[in-house]
Amino acid sequence: MPFLLILVAAALAGSPTAAPSTPVAAALGAGIDAYRAGNFAEARTQFAALADRDSAIAETMLGRMYAKGEGVRPDPATAATYYYRAAQRGYPPAQLALAQAMAAGKGIAADRDTAWLWARRAQQRGDQRTVAAAAAVAASLAAGRTPTDLAALENRLDSWRPWATGRD
Repeated sequence: MPFLLILVAAALAGSPTAAPSTPVAAALGAGIDAYRAGNFAEARTQFAALADRDSAIAETMLGRMYAKGEGVRPDPATAATYYYRAAQRGYPPAQLALAQAMAAGKGIAADRDTAWLWARRAQQRGDQRTVAAAAAVAASLAAGRTPTDLAALENRLDSWRPWATGRD
């Protein structure tokens, strides 16, 4: 199972709003099931409807689909846009994906400082796998920086606040 999908499945399992009786959880579950089955058109339909309701998980999955060209033409810019939306809502897997895209300049302007900030945000709030992956990204982006530069970036972490999010 791909790493991002593992994170989404873990979020569903641990989310108090993921009870099968909720319409959002049911739609998200249907999207994940369709994605796992390779029915990307159905997955995209489910995720797009939820993304319109500010679901960070659905936005992240759409980002992945556009990044990988799963059921859609590969479009790194659209992937980065979905990652950005979900990252701004405070979803650590999206923050990590955005950091990686920014670090590589895939679909978004390369910006090592901002990529480092997103990796650190994911590292602060993610699950064990996200934290480990984000720490590796942050460490690679920190290489060659002075302690003063890193301290200035650390100070920027405290001023960020997430956007409102839908029920994931």
